[in-house]
Amino acid sequence: MVKTFVHPTGAHSVLHEPVTLLVGLTRRELPVSVQNRVSSRVEELPFAFIHAVLARAADTREIVSPLFAEGFDATDLAYELDRADYTGSYLVVAPTIPQPDMVLRELREICPNVSVEFVVKMTH
Repeated sequence: MVKTFVHPTGAHSVLHEPVTLLVGLTRRELPVSVQNRVSSRVEELPFAFIHAVLARAADTREIVSPLFAEGFDATDLAYELDRADYTGSYLVVAPTIPQPDMVLRELREICPNVSVEFVVKMTH
């Protein structure tokens, strides 16, 4: 969504609403805690489109993906985020796993300029 802002001096500027990119999952698959924190503008895309979207979406605030998805995993996406010079947040939705700190540390080493977090998705 694009909003026009009129500065007190009368100058006009365009404000882009921050976007959250969902890679390899849909909004319905997000844990409730994540649904409540993502921006109101959410775009779903396949892993293969990440570079094209980041090149055109400078207003990307956050990227969310599962730890494992069909065709890629979180380490694959972390490498691509680093290659694309992305500096926002990366939220990994994961099942309960042994040693999550080790996996989180590895992801942070792969893309050191990205704020990486884990959210555990409870299975029913």
